[in-house]
Amino acid sequence: MARRVAGLIDAVVLAGVLGGFLLMFRSLGGQLEFLKINFAIYGAIFFLIYFLYFGLFTLFSGATLGMQLNGLSVVAMDGGFPETRQLAWRSFGYFLSGATLFLGFLWALWDEDHLTWQDRISHTYVTSAAPDEHPEP
Repeated sequence: MARRVAGLIDAVVLAGVLGGFLLMFRSLGGQLEFLKINFAIYGAIFFLIYFLYFGLFTLFSGATLGMQLNGLSVVAMDGGFPETRQLAWRSFGYFLSGATLFLGFLWALWDEDHLTWQDRISHTYVTSAAPDEHPEP
């Protein structure tokens, strides 16, 4: 349940950032028109913001803002802190999950361990427990 709330918080933050960007664009003289090409541009802007949000939060803090507010953290499969390489793979997994119309997130509904694509790709998972400082070998 906490993971879903974290996802909802992340979605609200992303919507707010995208809305703020579009308002700034409009206030600087840009035209917001509902043409097919503009929807492609708005989609590209959304995915750029989406990738930067998840990628930067994951690489630099190991968890998104929603995860941090809900006391969740990303840990390696052995229970220890994930390596930078694993966090980079997790960022790529977020991109892949979003690029497939968020199928990677929905995958957790069918996965036997309730893991998303980014969990599987990076060999990490999200938990409310803090990572072990000295995982067992």
